[in-house]
Amino acid sequence: MHDESPKVEFFANNTILEIRYFDTPKDHRYRSWKLSESIGHELIDFWKSLKKNKEITFPVQKRTTLCEFTMYTEKFIEIKSLDSLGRTNMTGWSLPKVVVEELLSQRLGNDSK
Repeated sequence: MHDESPKVEFFANNTILEIRYFDTPKDHRYRSWKLSESIGHELIDFWKSLKKNKEITFPVQKRTTLCEFTMYTEKFIEIKSLDSLGRTNMTGWSLPKVVVEELLSQRLGNDSK
């Protein structure tokens, strides 16, 4: 096991947000996800509301007009995109909690500039 914290990078391209997750800052290989910026904003809102709750009982599930969030444990957030009728699409993501926390901290940092 290593003591180094993971590294997370974000790249915005038009309306797509690419997320790269490195297990350590020295890694050259990474896991990558691409999602729409609108789902990224929904994810930030979901995470902010979840963090306000001091006692979280798993599983946690929340549905918005764009997607559905599910957490079975505190380590991963499952995201399923929804169509205009609220049905799940074939698109989904499973993001580590550290990725979402880094996204929130970067977004807050950008909002204060």
